[in-house]
Amino acid sequence: MNQTYFLGANSGKGFISLYAGFPPEEGAFLHILKGGPGCGKSGFMRKLGRAAEARGLGVHYVLCSGDPDSLDGVYIPALHQAWVDGTAPHVVEPRHFGVDSDYVNLGSFVRLPMAEKDREEARRLTAEYRALYDDACEKLREAKALHDALESVYKPYVDFGALTEYTDKCLGELFP
Repeated sequence: MNQTYFLGANSGKGFISLYAGFPPEEGAFLHILKGGPGCGKSGFMRKLGRAAEARGLGVHYVLCSGDPDSLDGVYIPALHQAWVDGTAPHVVEPRHFGVDSDYVNLGSFVRLPMAEKDREEARRLTAEYRALYDDACEKLREAKALHDALESVYKPYVDFGALTEYTDKCLGELFP
């Protein structure tokens, strides 16, 4: 059975990570992918998942919290094998290198050094990306603060006892 989920979230409290619990099965081997942006980490994992599916195996897909079209992880339970993007903002390191995890350097497939014009563009884009990401995180913090303030205005007017009774009634009707 295939599953798709997130292990991280950008939130009003900062980045929330559940990557320490991946893969979800004790004893599964974790391959930690390293490499720069655009070097193929997500595509590599997507191909692994599709190949497993084509062979009738269930796959867990971990979506990127910053770009849900991108993968941050894939786990194939039948093989007890998982692959994860180990780069920021969810840096992952081996628990016991060689025992239950290893590194895979996809950056080794990038032709280096870059041309000077591309180096400058990479520096500029990276700085702009980081600034926008930081700004987005600040906006999430501001939204959380406004949400909490609004909730504090409404909360004194909520009859939580009546709400609990209504919830219990609905649950009893849905699940007799």
